Amino acid sequence: MNINILEALIYSIIPTLIGLYITEKVKGNVKSNFDKKLENLKQEHSKDITQFQAEINALKTKENFKFTKLHEKRLIVFENIYKLLNKTLKELSVYVSPVKFTPQDIKFEDYENNLQINYVNAHNEFVSFFNDNKIYLNETVIGLIENYLNEVSEIYNDYSANHMLKNMGDNSNVEIRTKAFTAYKKMPEKVNPIKKEIENKFREILEK
Repeated sequence: MNINILEALIYSIIPTLIGLYITEKVKGNVKSNFDKKLENLKQEHSKDITQFQAEINALKTKENFKFTKLHEKRLIVFENIYKLLNKTLKELSVYVSPVKFTPQDIKFEDYENNLQINYVNAHNEFVSFFNDNKIYLNETVIGLIENYLNEVSEIYNDYSANHMLKNMGDNSNVEIRTKAFTAYKKMPEKVNPIKKEIENKFREILEK
């Protein structure tokens, strides 16, 4: 091969090789820098994601805590409402009963007055607790309890009107006496079904 041709080939190949080398070198540097930046971005995003997940978990924990406390409070409210309701019904049943076994050491009039006071105190305690804790009850339960209060008030009024007249020495009104003597019949007819509905609604809420 002619030396001149060989030299020409060498001179033409060397710049090409140098260009390829430089190109690859540049590519390598660019890729290295890109990889470093990508890794930095991954780490930053990983930190952000970890922090975000931690914030979500903290919010979940806070909400779970609030729900648990609310549920515990509702359990206490339901328990006390049920106890007070039963106490009220017991006192009313005894008060409006047409048959009373009076203790030997007390007059019937005084005994009946005490029964009335016992019911009124139990009723007021129930109403006060109910009004103070309505926020923990749904509209259905509130409606049932308000319906219950209306029914027991009607029964109490039917009996207490005659009781008041007797204390005044007046026992002449037949209609009032009849209402008083039959007031106890409304307990199983009107009050007990509402009480059953309240019990069922409490169970339904607590089982959720």
